[in-house]
Amino acid sequence: MADIVTINPRFEVSFWGMEHALPLIGKRANLPVACLPLLAALTPPEHTVTLIDENVEAIDWERCARADIVGVTGMSVQRFRMREILTELKNRDCFTVVGGPLVTVMEDYFNGLADVIFIGEAEQTWPQFLREWSEGLHQYRYEQLEKTDMSSVPTPRFDLLKMRHYAFGSLQFSRGCPFQCEFCDIIVTFGRRPRIKSARQVIAEIDALYAAGLDVAFVVDDNLIGNKQAIKEVLREVVVWQQEHGYPLSLFTEASIDLADDAELMQIMKEANFISVFIGIESPNEDSLRETKKYQNVRQGGTLLEKVHRIQNQGMEVRCGM
Repeated sequence: MADIVTINPRFEVSFWGMEHALPLIGKRANLPVACLPLLAALTPPEHTVTLIDENVEAIDWERCARADIVGVTGMSVQRFRMREILTELKNRDCFTVVGGPLVTVMEDYFNGLADVIFIGEAEQTWPQFLREWSEGLHQYRYEQLEKTDMSSVPTPRFDLLKMRHYAFGSLQFSRGCPFQCEFCDIIVTFGRRPRIKSARQVIAEIDALYAAGLDVAFVVDDNLIGNKQAIKEVLREVVVWQQEHGYPLSLFTEASIDLADDAELMQIMKEANFISVFIGIESPNEDSLRETKKYQNVRQGGTLLEKVHRIQNQGMEVRCGM
């Protein structure tokens, strides 16, 4: 049996972090990263798991030193803090493992600081590593040969996080995006074929988040509408859940601008209580959009501004990435 600690490093102060505003409402961070409670759910029950999100609590270094395995995850904007944490852990002779978006695209970034690295998704490789670690046969590098079958993804362990400190919850309905924007690493990590959880899985995840006391949630999918027909079926079940529970949960997410081309999808999202959507506008310059292969933003059917207005007219706030 392994005693495991998993750490999400603090973020630098930014517009999206809302660090200066959150104390006004008694919160420490905007939302939990989805990977911590998911990794806990993927861990076989014979092991113990402690989750530490440095955005809401200080790292207990003594606790880490007592653990058999200390995992660190992170995105590119967390890379400097990840190095600091891993350096401190190695100074304390901790056995360290690293996964997440940054190490997936920059494998050698933590050379000498990580005993094990995980490339890409880890639904298969995390349990595999724990089996091999128990036998003293673990590898240095783990990478799944195939993308995760989303029907196998368990409900995250929100109960292991200090959810009272977050302004919002986080949910994941799907992974992947069909587009090919050259500046984006999403298709490197998750691929261009959108993979979607079943409605049953999504409702179980919503139930777990609602039980944790959250009434606003970010659906963290990088493009919720990558497979429009499939997501409609899931969202219809979310509508039913909202109706049965009296609409207690407000949702916001990310989507591509072609959301504006599907009136039915916008209506379902409205009925599911999506109040806001982040959309990558990137630039009003069509030559720039074509140069970066953001072709979905220059399709026929109206100007970018007209499409934004269509979404707004459905009652959803549009946040533009530029």
